[in-house]
Amino acid sequence: MRNDLIIGLDIGSSFVRAVAGRQNASGKLEIIASGKANTVGHILRGEIVNINKTSAAIAEALKKISGALEGKNTDYYFSSNLSGSHINVQPYTSIKVRKNPREAVSLQEIHALIEEAKKPVLEKNPCLLHTLPIGFKVDNLPTTTDPVGQIGQKIQADFMVVTANPDKYGLLVQCLVAAESDHIKKGNVYFSPIAASTAVLSPEEKEEGVVLVDIGSGTTEISVYQNKVLVQASVLNWGGDRLTEDIRIGLNVSLENAEALKTTFGSAISKLIDINEVVMIPGIAGRKPTPVSVKNLAIILEERLKELAAKIVAEISKIGDPQSFKSGIVLCGGGAQLPDIAELFQKITDLECRVGVPMVVQNSQASEEIHDPSFATAIGLVQVYYEQLDQAIPTEEHEPTTIGDSSGDAGRSGGGKDKPGIKNIFSRVVDVLMGSNEAEGEY
Repeated sequence: MRNDLIIGLDIGSSFVRAVAGRQNASGKLEIIASGKANTVGHILRGEIVNINKTSAAIAEALKKISGALEGKNTDYYFSSNLSGSHINVQPYTSIKVRKNPREAVSLQEIHALIEEAKKPVLEKNPCLLHTLPIGFKVDNLPTTTDPVGQIGQKIQADFMVVTANPDKYGLLVQCLVAAESDHIKKGNVYFSPIAASTAVLSPEEKEEGVVLVDIGSGTTEISVYQNKVLVQASVLNWGGDRLTEDIRIGLNVSLENAEALKTTFGSAISKLIDINEVVMIPGIAGRKPTPVSVKNLAIILEERLKELAAKIVAEISKIGDPQSFKSGIVLCGGGAQLPDIAELFQKITDLECRVGVPMVVQNSQASEEIHDPSFATAIGLVQVYYEQLDQAIPTEEHEPTTIGDSSGDAGRSGGGKDKPGIKNIFSRVVDVLMGSNEAEGEY
């Protein structure tokens, strides 16, 4: 059990969602508070376009959960996310000739190999978020996630490397620092799908092969897991706002009414809607209400979602046969709340599909909305923190009071005396070989 109270901040194109969570006596993640603030117009397709208003939205979301925090003399730290099409996820291979081929591969040797692999990546892009091991191969032995103890002359390490645009990352850090309060400050930054996968995917799904599709308002993130590790990820400039715009044009309504129609009356399968079902849209400035066909609304949504499903199949096919991912597709994000969306995706992709709901314990102070798929990333950001602690051993007796330093860059281990970040306090153990997350995004 961990007593630390951690804040997860999901900064998206429609809302900042914040949750405060901790592990209870049973080791389950318990969310004790939640809140959100509007970011429409301040973040477009996952990228910040208005620093002041984004910072204000983050501060507003944090304020909504601050009443549940315990004690004014305690510093609380957070995990936040980074997304957008500027994120680059690509494989990287490092090969090393060992000095003594008869000596067993050690854990320290693997850690050194991982650190060595980062250097050429950092030379090209200083904003390195994650270096995720996929597998290791010693000489002609089979690829494994745990090569410790094997012997051989050569060792090959395969990674998935996640980098970001330094300027985009810098804008996020600037907003986070501006939103910090006296007791909520400093944190780690993670690639969004890594957090979401922690909240809604089971270990068995990651083992057998699964595609996580996070449908946000500005972007859709596709991440593919197999043999417990991330093997592919991409960010599409395709989100729920595209559905809203189609409704606005197709039904000739205002953007506000289009969004309300989508969230209140929308459905992904039009044949399930009665042709006579009609919704009255209020007229402008006292004008007569306008009737809108709910079936036409569903037709618009269904056609556009078919396009997204086809894009997902195309992304999966870059890796291999879609049918090889036995756990199919898991949907999360705000777009996954649309009724019948899993059924439509299953029909179009010919893969099993379900909506991913975060499995957490809800405290009486937290809203029921934490159980919907739009909170997957925020909750996953808290869970990632605890997973890192579980996969680490203390190298010092004291616990960190903050994570990171606002003067640092992603990917740097840099560190003055006042930077007791998670990398400085903990050394990773063998579980890192299973593709676990690194704390490289601290600032």
